Amino acid sequence: MKLIDQYEKEGNSIQVDSLLTTKDAVIDIKQIFILGNNVYVSFDMEHERILITETADVFIQKNKEFLKTLTKKAYSKINSCKCDSCQ
Repeated sequence: MKLIDQYEKEGNSIQVDSLLTTKDAVIDIKQIFILGNNVYVSFDMEHERILITETADVFIQKNKEFLKTLTKKAYSKINSCKCDSCQ
């Protein structure tokens, strides 16, 4: 398994630590990884805090109309990493 930060297909792009707003939920993209010959995306939703994993191509196809709402999550000192280099 290889972790990646971004996946793009046919002009549609998804990124780790981004939020995607759909008509039903806000999706929090946690991981994108390559396993075998497939790329997968793991995410959760604001109303269902369980980790869901599906192929990146299926994720993009299902959410294509909402990809324009993709925004990078903003971190603050309250919820960011606590290591010395981040403080």
